[in-house]
Amino acid sequence: MRSVDVSRYIKTASKIDGWFSGDAARLFGWIDEIQKANGVVGNLFEIGCHHGKSAQLLGAMARPESESLSVCDLFGLQTDNVSRSGHGDRDVFENNMQVVRDLGVKYQIFQKNSLELNPSEIGDGYRFFHVDGGHNPDEALADLKLAASCLCEKGVIALDDPFRIEWPGVTEALIRFLDEYTDFEALIVGCNKVLLTRRAASAIYLSEFGKHESMDAVGFGYPWKIKSMPFHHSSLRILYVPDYRQKKSIGNLVRKIYYATPLSKRARSGNYAVMQPEPTGKSSIA
Repeated sequence: MRSVDVSRYIKTASKIDGWFSGDAARLFGWIDEIQKANGVVGNLFEIGCHHGKSAQLLGAMARPESESLSVCDLFGLQTDNVSRSGHGDRDVFENNMQVVRDLGVKYQIFQKNSLELNPSEIGDGYRFFHVDGGHNPDEALADLKLAASCLCEKGVIALDDPFRIEWPGVTEALIRFLDEYTDFEALIVGCNKVLLTRRAASAIYLSEFGKHESMDAVGFGYPWKIKSMPFHHSSLRILYVPDYRQKKSIGNLVRKIYYATPLSKRARSGNYAVMQPEPTGKSSIA
């Protein structure tokens, strides 16, 4: 999916109730581009679709002739929503998915607790699996395990709400998952998502995360940055906007204009955008 398509999605989905941000849409679109450029083929799955804000994008990412989308949500079965993480409406969801149907993309709905899903029921070979269901540790961990068991060789799992203080269970589930599934690693965190893939496939994604031109093309040019930090026995890319770049100032305005010019893009072409932690200016006392 090209960035222009993501921009169109952001505009059309702006009125849908939900918590899926435009920045998260750009991140998903970036993964979609990388997968398609590298011949990664497979269906898409989402646990926790609410009113379809992110499902619309996943449907647009699918190749209509060969790929489909599946979603799982409790919808009206809210007695099973023990963590109270969302309250979807199926009728609203179905109405919002008309744009996906118009694209000719097939989708199916599993209206049940995701703990009841199994690989034999939903199939395997998924290239993208969005986990945004129950936020308690056991719920999120079970969803991650299901995703891992159904993922294609070079597929990606996107986990919602990592490291959020409101949802510590998601962080616990992430750590427990990586402890058990040692062939997986966390690729990048940002836009309230963490993306995971098998270590053997990580290079195709990491090579793009480090390119200025790739970041610019998908909407993560200035003021966005990527830095690398150690996390769970690997190097985790962190996609973020530094505090100093969020301030309104003449200097930041000049930088924004400069980074948008062809001269800047040529100067930075081929350079890696992944940075080590910036100095804080604080001294430590031993």
